[in-house]
Amino acid sequence: MTTATMELSHAEANAKGWADGISTAYDAHQFCTEGGKGRDLSREVKALLHEHAYNWDNADEVAEAIVEQMRESVLSVDVRSDWQSPDEHLNPQEFQILLSTGGPALRLLGDLDEHGTPHRVFMQHQDWGTPWTQCFDVDHEALMWFAGLFWFGG
Repeated sequence: MTTATMELSHAEANAKGWADGISTAYDAHQFCTEGGKGRDLSREVKALLHEHAYNWDNADEVAEAIVEQMRESVLSVDVRSDWQSPDEHLNPQEFQILLSTGGPALRLLGDLDEHGTPHRVFMQHQDWGTPWTQCFDVDHEALMWFAGLFWFGG
C-alpha cells in the first residue's frame, strides 16, 4: 500500500486539520498585515477572510481578530524551566501548547530564547495507547508564528 492510499489515523487526521488551520490563519494574517502584496490566496484563506468581513479598510482589525481567534483555540499553555538554584528567578526554557486531549491528543512543543520567545517548535500527536509522535508534514513558519502569539513569561 502506498502512502497516498493509506488512511490517516484519528491522531494524524486531527494533526493535519490543526496544521492546515494554523497555516490558513497564518496566510490570512500575513495577507492582512502585508496589504495583500503578491499573494495567491487559497480557498481556505479566502473563506477565513470572508468570515471576518475583510476589506482594505479593516485589514488591521481582521488581522487582530485572527490572532485572537487563534489564541482562544488552545486548551492550555505551559512552560518549564531548567535546573537552577532555588533562590534564582525561574526562567522558562521550554513550552507546550496543548491543542486537543484524549484520543486524539495534539500539542506543540518548543524551546524559548532568553527573552521568552519561541525559537524552535514542533507538533506531536498521540492516540489512546500510542506514544507521542512528531508530525513532519507541517508549515514550520506558520507554527512559529502561532507559537509567537502566546506569552511564556520570563
